[in-house]
Amino acid sequence: MNSKLTSKQIRQLWLDFFKSKNHLEVESKSLVPENDPSLLWINSGVATLKDYFSGKKVPPSKRLTNSQKSLRTNDIENVGITSRHHTMFEMLGNFSIGDYFKKEAIEYAFEFLTKVLKFDVNKLYFTYFLEDLDTKEYWLKLGIKEEHLIAGNRKTNFWDMGLGPCGPCTEIFYDRGSKYDSRGIELLKEDIENDRFIEIWNIVFSQFNNDGENNYTPLISKNIDTGAGLERIVSILQDGPTNFDTDLFLPIIHQIEKMTSFRYDIENYFKKEEKQSKINSYFKIIADHIRAVVNAINDGVEPSNTFRGYIIRRLIRRAYRTGKKLGIKEAFLYKLVNVVKNTLIYDIDVDRVSEVIKKEELLFEKTIENGEILLQKEIEKNNKQFDFAVAFKLFETFGFPIELTQEILAEKNIELDMDQFKIYQERHAQLSMGEKKLGMKKTVNSLALVKDQISQFIGYSHLKAKAKIVFLADEEQEIEQSSEHQESYVIFDQTPFYATAGGQKHDQGWTVQNNNKIKIKQVFKDKFLNHVHVLEGVLDKNQEVFLEVDEVNRRNLERNHSSTHLLFKSLREQYGAQIKQLGSDNNEERLTFDFPLDKKPTQKELNQIQNRVNSYIKEDVERHYLETSIKEAEKLNAVMTLEEAEYMDPKNVRLVQFKGITTDLCGGTHIAKTSLIERFKIVSCQNKGSGVFRIRAITTNEKISSYCFEAFKEHWDTLMKLWDKNHQLDSTYRGVSSLNFSDDWELRLNEIEQYLEKAKADNKILQKKASLAKENVEFKLDSANILELENRQIYLDLNVDSVHNLKLLAVNLREKYTNIDFVLGQHQNMRLLITIASKNKQSRNIFEELNSLNSIKGGGSDILVQANMVWEPEVVSKIKQILQNPS
Repeated sequence: MNSKLTSKQIRQLWLDFFKSKNHLEVESKSLVPENDPSLLWINSGVATLKDYFSGKKVPPSKRLTNSQKSLRTNDIENVGITSRHHTMFEMLGNFSIGDYFKKEAIEYAFEFLTKVLKFDVNKLYFTYFLEDLDTKEYWLKLGIKEEHLIAGNRKTNFWDMGLGPCGPCTEIFYDRGSKYDSRGIELLKEDIENDRFIEIWNIVFSQFNNDGENNYTPLISKNIDTGAGLERIVSILQDGPTNFDTDLFLPIIHQIEKMTSFRYDIENYFKKEEKQSKINSYFKIIADHIRAVVNAINDGVEPSNTFRGYIIRRLIRRAYRTGKKLGIKEAFLYKLVNVVKNTLIYDIDVDRVSEVIKKEELLFEKTIENGEILLQKEIEKNNKQFDFAVAFKLFETFGFPIELTQEILAEKNIELDMDQFKIYQERHAQLSMGEKKLGMKKTVNSLALVKDQISQFIGYSHLKAKAKIVFLADEEQEIEQSSEHQESYVIFDQTPFYATAGGQKHDQGWTVQNNNKIKIKQVFKDKFLNHVHVLEGVLDKNQEVFLEVDEVNRRNLERNHSSTHLLFKSLREQYGAQIKQLGSDNNEERLTFDFPLDKKPTQKELNQIQNRVNSYIKEDVERHYLETSIKEAEKLNAVMTLEEAEYMDPKNVRLVQFKGITTDLCGGTHIAKTSLIERFKIVSCQNKGSGVFRIRAITTNEKISSYCFEAFKEHWDTLMKLWDKNHQLDSTYRGVSSLNFSDDWELRLNEIEQYLEKAKADNKILQKKASLAKENVEFKLDSANILELENRQIYLDLNVDSVHNLKLLAVNLREKYTNIDFVLGQHQNMRLLITIASKNKQSRNIFEELNSLNSIKGGGSDILVQANMVWEPEVVSKIKQILQNPS
């Protein structure tokens, strides 16, 4: 083995070797994919060549080779822990687009490894797909011993994306010896992760097309796609225990050593001292991350809170914090850019990249200390579950990537509920003053001029008020007078208009000045909690105005908001006090409420929840507002939702109370008494994913009646369409036609929903019967296919025409010929699909008899079994012989 080679020499040997085999060298492309929205990063050697393989572009040559920098971020937390995980790595590749195939690809790999790099052939092992006997034969012809060839299954040795080109693959492993793992070849045979047998090359034989339903047809043009990890080959040739112990990483690690009193110890891989292992992992994390960051920034990606920029920010901040563990107390990553450049072959703009990294380090430096204090304070509470609201604060306020928080918590065996975190994050975004909440396309820069709270909200007790304008601006600056057709942003000294907050939408209404009535389009809070009014019209800053809230709209908002509190109470009564509010949205038309549950609520449970809310409404309980502190609120057992607690002064909070029902922390507006809600109806319960459900509901007699009437009409139309298509649904039609149409549309809706559910179920059964009948058309039993056995008959036909649905046909024949067992098959894409149907409950027994065929797989019941196996011409005679001579 040539162990004196540098990484740069190895890379060049690869490219030169394949160029000598008439391959065209393709330069390494940017880590940012070009015109490929399916990829976040270039993550493999073939990723930049996809258009050539798909036929979108004509390749400059049918034979290509490259050394492509790649980046993957799906297992960042493993970097520094394992021997071979990296964020950025290089893939050496050779590719054939409709030119050479298995034989040549295998011969090239063998020649390069044994002749050029001088690997000992006795230390090389090879896997292949168990059905790909050609590949096995080619390796054997090269002198590979049988015991060095391992047959893999579809999971390990068949490359398939589920749709499109696919095929078997062969992998090449190097055995580094028992000092890395005393276990032997079983590590490969059982696909066990290990540091002894290192995969250095994977050759994919793209020879089939998957139609998306796992039906495989041969490709006219067969391709070769290979990948060999440069870092792994260098590690073996330079005899490094891990990929980091090579000239690709050690220069970076040695530079980090100059900044700290800690030292990196290569030999600790074998000594396994726990403290040194941690220290080594810190060096590895920094060295790996800075390589990825330098290349990504050089390719145009800068740290940010979104998309690729977020990944780079996360890597920088993880590496920066890791540096602190090594005692490095100031920005240092930017000082490593030049040494990283020297380990690469790419041009790096050292000054620009260093400047970007330094800026990001200094930004994080300002907040990390306070963030770690908060983090440690929460950890010291010794809770097994970390507060996701604190995790969000670390993310939002102190710039801790959530993955970094997760990693720190994992070290302490503390869990963080990421589903709850994401819901809270989404809810916070709705509550904040950001552009999403405002619903505007532009940021209101002029609001930065407001330096304090200059407005008072009086809307709990007033819907009308005189007011003075204390701030008037367009999007960029303060103005003295607004114009007719341009949005203006106004703060009044006092206002009855509620601003969007706590799940409740803002009020609607008007402002009047000099008999000029202007509609208020929107109201939101700025960072000082001033209510900012958005409008279009002429207002003079120096003149008094009259403000008037639309009372009808306000009352509808209040009905829905108060109903949200009653719904929350009903849910806790139904499922227990552990039910939490994960978000709500109340406007004048409807309300929604998000909550966690381990299963979807049944219709019966939803009815009980709804009925309980309506019973609260009928109690005619008055609403009371209380102002107190958080501590006093806790004594009253007040329910506190996350978004309300976040935005209230803990010394002065507002409670809404419906005595005897619920007392809740809430800054919204509410109906005077529950009876004014009139009625409450749940119209849907939607699964939002991750164990979160959303109830959507409406209130008032008028809205519920209108909704039920429209829903009834839709169901009626659906039923009539079903009946038009299938008159066998006459009984359902007659039942619906006899309904007593009255003004109680909610009752009528409940009735027609039951009829519709029954009609859909009946229609499904009728359609299945029709399909079964259709399968029987033009299929006649051939007496030559009937096997006469001692106590039964078996109909064996393994050449059923593909126009038939094999399962439906077998079921239909089973029902028609109850004294015959059926074994039916179809030959599709090198596979034989088999269905066994038996009215006499013999299907499973027949399948057991066929189990002597090595490649058969399947399962089912006593009356129906489905199976498949590799197709071979003599399979019919084999199955026939087995059935005629059961064991």
